[in-house]
Amino acid sequence: MTGMAALQYYVGTWSCMAGPIGSPPSKATATFTIDSGVMREWVAVPAQGKMTSPYALSISTTYDAKNGRYVETFLDNGANWTVSTAQPWTGNTEQWTDQSSGDGKLGHSQTVRTDQNSFTFTGYPTVTSTKPVFQGTCNRSS
Repeated sequence: MTGMAALQYYVGTWSCMAGPIGSPPSKATATFTIDSGVMREWVAVPAQGKMTSPYALSISTTYDAKNGRYVETFLDNGANWTVSTAQPWTGNTEQWTDQSSGDGKLGHSQTVRTDQNSFTFTGYPTVTSTKPVFQGTCNRSS
């Protein structure tokens, strides 16, 4: 599948555990919807552990048919943003290239759909790095 049909997998609510490598993961809820050719994801992380306030992240993803790629934007409640692109994939692994406001460098991330009800995601600080800086796992809750 290509285009927005390939993203239908995500629609619903997911319970996630994620965080920087070397730190305890945080609990989060991710909710995905698709409407009018845009997948919207809302991630809510309640204050926990050393967090003094909740964290919120809004993500929008669409398929750029003209250029044959997915385009995704992130914006969080700390005014941090990321723009990512991915070529259509086969199988269960998505490879994304990311430009973040945090450091201005190109990074990359990978999402692996482990089965129909779970996926993992891993973030790397540069395009060529093999040592991850962020990891998470999500399981479908509805």
